[in-house]
Amino acid sequence: MEPESSDRGRRGRRGRRERRRDQQPDGESWNLRFESIGIRIPAAMVAKSPTLLKAAVEEVCWRVARDAWLAARPSRWRLRAYAAWSAQRAELDRIRDQLRRLVEAELLTC
Repeated sequence: MEPESSDRGRRGRRGRRERRRDQQPDGESWNLRFESIGIRIPAAMVAKSPTLLKAAVEEVCWRVARDAWLAARPSRWRLRAYAAWSAQRAELDRIRDQLRRLVEAELLTC
């Protein structure tokens, strides 16, 4: 049989975790990070603005495309494949700049 003190210790830790969860701020104060732009925007502001909601969806699409692009990197010795892969970066940069302009324009109007 295990000593009672070890059971109490486990319960005590679980209790602290539950207390921390209860102390979490409400959803109004959470921030949404736009990695492509490098800024954080309050989630409440994003939820109220259709343009920022659209930008959040486009941000997710951009991240998925960027991650797929990084995963598909060919060897430097495969010159044609590497050149094609490098050319795709320009498209990702264009999408990122478009997203940045959209978010900045919306934030200026708020």
